[in-house]
Amino acid sequence: MKKKDYALEAKRFIDAAGGKENIESYLHCVTRLRLNLVDKTKVNEAEIKTSSLTKGINYAQNQLQIILGSGVVEAVYEEVQKIMEVSNAPLDEKLSSDKLEDFKLQAKANKEALRNKTGFFGQIQKGMRVLGDIFVPIIPAIVAAGLAMGVSALLKQILDPKGSELQDSLLWIIVDIVTKTAFDSLAVLVCWSTVKRFGGNPVLGIIIGLMLVSPLLPNKGSIASYNAQYDFYKEQLTLGKAPFHIYNEWINAGLKWMGEIPKPQSEVWDSTTAAVAPIKLWIIPITGYQGSVLPALIIGIVVAYLEKWIKSWMPKSVNMIFTPFLTITFALLIALFFFGPILLMVEQGILIATKAILSIKYGFGTAIIAGLLQGIVITGCHQVLQGLEMQLVIDGSLPGANGAAPAGSIFNAIWTASIISQGGAAMAVAIKAKDKSDKELGFSAGISTFFGITEPAIFGTNLPKVKPFIYASIGGFFGGLFAGILNVTCPGMGVTVIPGLLLYTGNWVKLLGIIGVNIIAFSSAFLLTFFFFKEGVEAKKTKLGLKFDELKNKVKFDKIKFRKNKAE
Repeated sequence: MKKKDYALEAKRFIDAAGGKENIESYLHCVTRLRLNLVDKTKVNEAEIKTSSLTKGINYAQNQLQIILGSGVVEAVYEEVQKIMEVSNAPLDEKLSSDKLEDFKLQAKANKEALRNKTGFFGQIQKGMRVLGDIFVPIIPAIVAAGLAMGVSALLKQILDPKGSELQDSLLWIIVDIVTKTAFDSLAVLVCWSTVKRFGGNPVLGIIIGLMLVSPLLPNKGSIASYNAQYDFYKEQLTLGKAPFHIYNEWINAGLKWMGEIPKPQSEVWDSTTAAVAPIKLWIIPITGYQGSVLPALIIGIVVAYLEKWIKSWMPKSVNMIFTPFLTITFALLIALFFFGPILLMVEQGILIATKAILSIKYGFGTAIIAGLLQGIVITGCHQVLQGLEMQLVIDGSLPGANGAAPAGSIFNAIWTASIISQGGAAMAVAIKAKDKSDKELGFSAGISTFFGITEPAIFGTNLPKVKPFIYASIGGFFGGLFAGILNVTCPGMGVTVIPGLLLYTGNWVKLLGIIGVNIIAFSSAFLLTFFFFKEGVEAKKTKLGLKFDELKNKVKFDKIKFRKNKAE
């Protein structure tokens, strides 16, 4: 189909959606054109379905989703963008005064109804729709990077398990660039998409996101790793061990590939010369937001509303100059001096709570952590647990009392259970989905978890639908319980699920144990999602709810109009 046909179809969709004035915002995902509407009753569904491009129609509250298919949706979106951006004359010039007043009253009634919508799941549904709008545009980048990172981890573990031979080669530097960029810059992607979703300037979101992950700021992951190293050195020195002896044990534990090691230069080790810590402004710690999602999302909302507020009083003659400057400056200060310290306190609280929970006996401690772990991942506070995991790996690599064999660490099994369970839920969603795009996304997201990557499954499939994420967490609980009961430990960290199996090859009992963890966590999440997540029923309930909302909106609209006429 020629481009001019896409333009005609784009105009058809806009007109059928109630016209430009009825569209608050618009975006697209892999297969769907998503139009956020003021009034759903103005939609002409029959006209939309007459288009040869339309594969189906779906609603998510006030969002109209026109299913077009991959490739087609991008072309149509470009034409929609052109139409929406051209002739942005005030509504007063396009509508008669009576029609304009009715439209404004209807919009007010709709917004009041949306704000007053009650019910726990109703509120969750609204929040998940917003999350979906934010994460849908960045899912392709996360899925591609996740698969590439998984394959890379598997190859690296096979070819260079200790990370000493290939880590500095040009080949692996290029591989790391390809695989790690999207995840290291996740805060940038989230901030950009959030600002765009809430009506701000997306470019400002990109700039703020880049500032949040600036190499000039201390890396949170590096801080966690260093703290674990420092604690280990300090503990061993109190036992009378020399620094070089400690360093050799560290190397023998196979942890060099985790990052830079503060190698001792003499028998008297001084950690202050290699310290990795937050920047301190008086008592306020400042760090970067590498790998964080929730802080970037919150900052994105702040940027969008801050920009709108500054525009409301900034003289138009200098708006282009000072509004972006003030928005960027204040948003960054809020991020570094307010959210940063709060996040650090939250991370420390999570670390303390995790240690306490792990001490619970009979496998319930590991089960609870495995069930909660991916919820912690959403916040971005999971990085602090890397320090705890590293400490457990180091402690587990040392001989026990009377020369007993090293115990290893159970945290890898916990990670594995929490990750593969998300894949099980995503696979179940894919199998049950009627829409082709949902099937493709669910399967690709599920495959990513086989290589230890959960972001595509969490943000692309499970979390927006709420219940699959809950069922996946339950599956992680069962997998963690199995790991705790059998004490499934290994001497390493950093790779999980399929690549992680290589960490257990030195002990066939532990290898069978981790295979069992994978099977139990995956199958539990899969079966729970498959039998208890009724997407078709949920859709019917949603449509009934929408009809009911339309009736309530109509009543509210009539009341508002009656009061206005009575006042006149």
